Amino acid sequence: MLERGFVASLANVATIARKRLNSSVGRNVVSLYVLQFGNYVLPLATIPYLVRVLGPEKFGLVAFGQGLMAYFSLAVNYGFDWSGTRKVAVNRDNREFVNRIAANVWGAKALLSAATGVILLILVMSIPRLREVVLLLLTLYGYVLGTMLFPTWLFQGMERMSVISVTNLCVRTLGAVAIFLFIRQPGDFFIYAIVFSAQGLFAGLIGAATAFKMFRLRLTLPSWQSVRQEIAESTPFFFTTAAIGLYTSGNAFILGLLTNSVAVGYYSAAEKIVSAAAGLLGPLSQAVYPRFSRLARESRVQTLRWARRMLAFAGSAGLLLSLLLFFGAPLIVRVFLGSKYTPSTAVIAIMSPLPVLIAVSNVLGVQLLFPFGHEKRVLVIVLAAGIVNIALAFLLAPRWQASGMATAVVVSEVVVTLGFFGWTLISKINPLGIS
Repeated sequence: MLERGFVASLANVATIARKRLNSSVGRNVVSLYVLQFGNYVLPLATIPYLVRVLGPEKFGLVAFGQGLMAYFSLAVNYGFDWSGTRKVAVNRDNREFVNRIAANVWGAKALLSAATGVILLILVMSIPRLREVVLLLLTLYGYVLGTMLFPTWLFQGMERMSVISVTNLCVRTLGAVAIFLFIRQPGDFFIYAIVFSAQGLFAGLIGAATAFKMFRLRLTLPSWQSVRQEIAESTPFFFTTAAIGLYTSGNAFILGLLTNSVAVGYYSAAEKIVSAAAGLLGPLSQAVYPRFSRLARESRVQTLRWARRMLAFAGSAGLLLSLLLFFGAPLIVRVFLGSKYTPSTAVIAIMSPLPVLIAVSNVLGVQLLFPFGHEKRVLVIVLAAGIVNIALAFLLAPRWQASGMATAVVVSEVVVTLGFFGWTLISKINPLGIS
């Protein structure tokens, strides 16, 4: 009797799992995890090889350039991954409207990409530190062009991420193979930059071509007025993502300006490991965002109930990841990075709270504050955190180098999480307050 009951329970669990995976959200979660695997986990598999072959100095030099490209990519995306996703999700049955949105967003991203190219040339001519690595920076700029082309916002809004996720995974796999084949000594750091840039560019080209075929898009030239309007509507999201970028994306670049390439190497190697751990919960947050956007229009109570479930799950998973990073930092460095990266142990331990902090802030910010129209409040909070990050970096990094930069990042994320939690209480959309 007990065995039959147990088998029946397993059957029920399997049935529920199949239903979830067959739903659009379930499919998107799986697809986004494949995408995340290609963006974070697969490159992480090459890190033990890269850090040993290139050494802290050359690895840090490329990471310094990648940090600047991360800022440019934020500018090119301009918040379209959120504003574009929301507009497509709400109007995805109207193919003409979707085609118009696609043309406008790509037109806006092309304009912003040209602007970042001009800014790069001005920076190279103005800052001696950048002038020394001008060829490296120009090579890495291909990644920014790939960001311009890659239509994450379109596939996410249409809840059709599976094909693009597999495509991206294939491109990243080829990149990993190229790293193992062609990078054999510290002087091959330039080849690493070429592979990194080519991955982003090819992924963008294939993603755009796939979008045109799958959604039967027409190649239309957007009007200047439409592009301006698209940029204007995405501006609140841009300021939010740009402010977030102040304390997340370009820290290797900031550290490189304040210290040296070796310190950047120690920090960047540790940051990639922590980011991969924190990024494990990112696809879930991205996949359910369109659903929360629609649900917020229909029922505040139901939205808060689902947010509370998300908070419990994401918070618990994030806490587990944080504990593993903190207690496992010495072993992680010894296995993944090697003896030359012993200073990275302290960096990983300092940054270990990030997975749980990011998991909680994503639920409060992305699933609640954005869908309920509190973009401006989110902007104020993350902008404050970005300012805190830069201020602490200038105070701490020159003396404590990689550990100082790590401390600045964690303090900034605490500011974001507490700010989001406080504003959900003030605006009466805190998921812990619903019965």
